[in-house]
Amino acid sequence: MNYYIQKLHELQEISSSTQLQYWKEEVVFTPQWWFLLFSLIFPWFIWWKLFERSIAFNLWIVGLFVMLVSFFLDEVGASYLFWTYPYTLTPLEREVFDPANFTLLPIVYMLLFQYCRSWKLFLIGNVLVSLFNTYIGGGLFRWIGAYELLTWNSYYSIPIYYAIGVATKAFAHLLERIEYNSNSRAP
Repeated sequence: MNYYIQKLHELQEISSSTQLQYWKEEVVFTPQWWFLLFSLIFPWFIWWKLFERSIAFNLWIVGLFVMLVSFFLDEVGASYLFWTYPYTLTPLEREVFDPANFTLLPIVYMLLFQYCRSWKLFLIGNVLVSLFNTYIGGGLFRWIGAYELLTWNSYYSIPIYYAIGVATKAFAHLLERIEYNSNSRAP
């Protein structure tokens, strides 16, 4: 095996072992851990009451797109040590059940998509969502200690959240157009 690969493997073993020990002793069943579990599950019950069933498929597409994009961007940011997560639901080095990526952001963008159908209204709402996600959502997770900025500034997130919203709406409209065109051509 290549020397560097071997060295990286050894460091990974040390890191994984340390992460597991830290998680067992300092994280699991703390108030922060319970908050993360609650924020992963409970918002889906609220969303279930609010979502418009007639556009459920489109909303799921929006939610899944936001999950994928936010998870990918979060992995990049955490890998480059822009931020870290001192409290996580699992002992994995990269949190796979992050409430922001898999619950909160998808639900916020699905509701934005549902209630702001026109582009003009959506773009205005997207500004508010971007500010909310950055300062209220991110601020809350920093306040409880579950999210820590290392070399990142909060305001860098505003255009990223905005771009996620615009890309999501554009993607959803593209899929709607494809579906409409394929249905209109059917015999």
